Amino acid sequence: MLRRAESINKVLKRTITNLGLDRKIREFDAVRLFAEVVGEKIAQKAQAVKIDRGTLTVRVASSAWRQELNYTKAEMIDKLNAALGDNIVTDIYFT
Repeated sequence: MLRRAESINKVLKRTITNLGLDRKIREFDAVRLFAEVVGEKIAQKAQAVKIDRGTLTVRVASSAWRQELNYTKAEMIDKLNAALGDNIVTDIYFT
């Protein structure tokens, strides 16, 4: 009996989910989308470098920018999660 052929995309998505890698991929998307979500002005002074268990680490140009960005942290988290379509980012650590 012939089995219905599945697209590679469907097989790959199912495999990624079964391996538990879907959340890691979405976390990587948070790092990748950071500059786009926060805008050009902030992206010139801050760069997302990694995410671990929901905490996004962002390298900032100066302590003054670090303090300024702390005031808008909640808004950035909301915008990132909206872009991701899920609550992937729970905190941002500025370094």
